[in-house]
Amino acid sequence: MERNIYDRKSVHSLILYFSIPAIFSLIVEIMASVVDTVFAGHLGEISIDALTAMGLLSPILGIYTAVQALFAVSTAIMIARYLTCKEVRTKYFLTGLGMTLVLSVMVSIGSFLFMPGLLSLLGAEGQAAILAEKYLRIQLFSNVFSALGYTLTSCIRAFGYPAMEMGITSLSVVVNIVFNAILVFGFDWGFVGLACGTFVSELFCCALSILWLKHHQFLELKCALSWGKFKSHTAELLKLGIAQTIIQSLGGCATFCVNQSLMLYTTMSHVAVWNVAQQIYTLFLMPIVGITQGVQTIIAYFDGQQEEDKRKKTLVSTIGYTVLYGLMGVVLIYTFGTNILSVFSNSSDVYQLGNEVLRIIFLTFPLMGIFYTIMTLYEVTGHEGKAVFLILMRQVILMIPLVFLLPRIMPEYPLAIFCSVPIADIIAMITAILSKKNKRLTAK
Repeated sequence: MERNIYDRKSVHSLILYFSIPAIFSLIVEIMASVVDTVFAGHLGEISIDALTAMGLLSPILGIYTAVQALFAVSTAIMIARYLTCKEVRTKYFLTGLGMTLVLSVMVSIGSFLFMPGLLSLLGAEGQAAILAEKYLRIQLFSNVFSALGYTLTSCIRAFGYPAMEMGITSLSVVVNIVFNAILVFGFDWGFVGLACGTFVSELFCCALSILWLKHHQFLELKCALSWGKFKSHTAELLKLGIAQTIIQSLGGCATFCVNQSLMLYTTMSHVAVWNVAQQIYTLFLMPIVGITQGVQTIIAYFDGQQEEDKRKKTLVSTIGYTVLYGLMGVVLIYTFGTNILSVFSNSSDVYQLGNEVLRIIFLTFPLMGIFYTIMTLYEVTGHEGKAVFLILMRQVILMIPLVFLLPRIMPEYPLAIFCSVPIADIIAMITAILSKKNKRLTAK
């Protein structure tokens, strides 16, 4: 019998094989938002309003992505766990794909019904509010295809084809850039053109993924899946994916609180600058998330095969890779921060404030490698509650109080709000390391 890829390759080769495509895929996925931000920053007189609108919408868009991760991540893990059992993996695949569609449609409908209240809650006013509403209306359609594309490409990686996942998502970003340029500048659709370009790219990603899976006979709709099995598989996927969803949702909540604090203690220009800084931070964070997502399926496989030594070696190597990358990221930001900001906007406000903000929030960036690796271990090995607690500690217990407390403690320092990021990182990382010492986890 032919050995599968998990048995043929060494641990280091597996990490590179799965992580590199995952990194590029995540960067490419986040590029949809980054590209829109770059284009928004070059819309002339409305550029600051456009950046502000995107900054105000970022909590909602972040929650959309979090909900998409619920079945995308868990379905991929279950496919990897049952890779050698075609019938079982197919049932999990169809369950995850079906629930992705149902959930994304429900989220979009709910957002449409409560849109005025959502925009008011976000603090959108004036021209920024008008732009935000136009963008969000189109984003409701993009959300459905984005969710399906996320699940489909994650499963392509789990089937053992991470390079194909990277190729599909890369082509989608190219489509996004091309249609943004055509619709924004060619047809003079302005800010609305950004949302339409994103919609076209998400539709392209979804369609191409389905065609590839059907061609390689991984997507088989004729499968005997009883209602009872569907319910039990859905419950399993929910349990496995809820941690990642809560983690990403809390990130959106933290962004919302930062925006509210900025509007309370500073100006709307600070919201625009924070949006740009956050996009850069997220873009730099994607390789760390990509490595840890890549090793999710590796850990899941070794856990299912009860190969404890290989699982531990995977974890140690992952921490090493992510911390090294984190240090490189800090050097790049401190050396070329201004050059990076120039790509996102030609506004002097962004230049002056953005560089200082980046230097603050990247102070503890290398610690994120340790933090995310430990969370990944918890998610894959049945300790989802601990993973949720760690992100709850960082995003809610620490970050949210700090963004309102620090401006009062240091009223003379206008960027005090952003110091909440390194403070929360340090405390959360210490908590993660201490929790990792639990012998019951390492003995699992």
